Amino acid sequence: MNLNNDYIKLIFGLKLKRIRQSKKLSLSQLAAKSNLSVSYLNEIETGKKYPKADKIALLANSLNVPYDKLVSLKLSNALAPITDLLESGILEKLPLDHYGIDIRKLITLMSDAPLQLSALIATLIDLAKTSEMSKSVFSRTALRTFKEFHDNYFDDIEKEVKKFCKKYLPDSPKVITYELLSDILRGEYGYEIDDKTLGQKSEFSELRATVFNGKKKRLLLNPKLSPAQKKFVVGKELFYNRMSIKDRAYIYSDQNLETFDQLLNNYKASYFSTALILNKDYLTRDIKDFFSLEKFSRQKLTQIIREYDVSPEMLFQRIANLAPKFLGLNKFFFLRFNSKIGSDVFTLSKEVRLNISRNPGGYQSNEHYCRRWISIRTLEELKSKLKESPKFSGFTMDAIRSTFHNSSDKFLSISIAKPSKLIADNLTSVTLGFCIDENLKSNIGFWNDPKITDQTVNDTCEMCDVHDCLRRAAPPVSLQKREKTKRIINALHDLSAKLEDS
Repeated sequence: MNLNNDYIKLIFGLKLKRIRQSKKLSLSQLAAKSNLSVSYLNEIETGKKYPKADKIALLANSLNVPYDKLVSLKLSNALAPITDLLESGILEKLPLDHYGIDIRKLITLMSDAPLQLSALIATLIDLAKTSEMSKSVFSRTALRTFKEFHDNYFDDIEKEVKKFCKKYLPDSPKVITYELLSDILRGEYGYEIDDKTLGQKSEFSELRATVFNGKKKRLLLNPKLSPAQKKFVVGKELFYNRMSIKDRAYIYSDQNLETFDQLLNNYKASYFSTALILNKDYLTRDIKDFFSLEKFSRQKLTQIIREYDVSPEMLFQRIANLAPKFLGLNKFFFLRFNSKIGSDVFTLSKEVRLNISRNPGGYQSNEHYCRRWISIRTLEELKSKLKESPKFSGFTMDAIRSTFHNSSDKFLSISIAKPSKLIADNLTSVTLGFCIDENLKSNIGFWNDPKITDQTVNDTCEMCDVHDCLRRAAPPVSLQKREKTKRIINALHDLSAKLEDS
């Protein structure tokens, strides 16, 4: 059993409380028997304190239970699911403190709940395990929800960007270069920046960057990174240092984020860096000009990406930050898909949605996402380009008006796909989709551009009943199971009605 000290305190407190209650003793009665104060016992039972050995001996003697039974981490069958929950690490991956939830109070409530709730907790843990929902998925889902609660816009970080620019960039340049930011990182925080070392070993080939904290701080950048990617990393380092953040990963890899706080700090650093590189005032004007066009212009969007020297993902993420407050668009989604050359597998690796009831593209799933989706289409177009020209390093771009099958949900989506700079054969598409409503029609001029394709889409092939789809990647097995269950239930209702009438 691998539990931290806080959880060991919680378990001891739960056991003490449960044994005391089984002996029909109040806190004051146990205090009198053990010569310990009521306030001290209350702190033990709520998991705030763990008593020393002599105090445990007093409690064991007062309750007439063996010392070893009291200190054992094993709980009764009714409370066992709580141990499983603590041991699973799920709670560490959820931002309970960020939502004002005290973990001790939560566990206490769970311990006082009826047996049915304990059974529910055990079921949820089993479901998480059997469906291969890792602790990382819980944490990332929590982060996505956290962003949505804040409308994907963090005013405190925007203010920090403004302060930073006032101090270091008083001329307010429209385009922020890697050289400019790296000079600030060196001069203000004493960093050495090395863009050669990581290229000397194959083990580091897919590593974007890493930081070493010794006598001098050293930022090692992968030499394959583009200037846009390098300045994004430097921007994150500026945030970590400016805000004196220690709870962070020093290896630039999504897989190296161990806790929700590290994940959140990584997101905030990314937000700061993107907001720094893509100035709110300049970009808002440029995107409004782009949206005001009557025809969708790949050339104009490409021009914006190249002028600011950013990746498509950085641009779309920044638009998603600004859309609700400054662009008049508050119903949208952002998706990032990954795929490999020669593979028909498409993985949803990032998602944000705001003020929409469904999740276009489906939830992170082992099922096959709808092949009609523009996220998939731009990746497939990129694969075709790379097949014709293996050294192609540009990107594919398209727009689509999507209507979900069996619903009235309509979205105008723009998607861009490009090859990875670091991982061989890896491709990424980012998609920004806005709900087509009257609000969108008054803010995006090209929403009804006749050259934009109209397409009916669905979530996943396994849940789709479009029988004549030519892009289907898997049979509708999940839908068929659900329909079979529905038929059985309806038949049982009919049978029940007949038996009552007979």
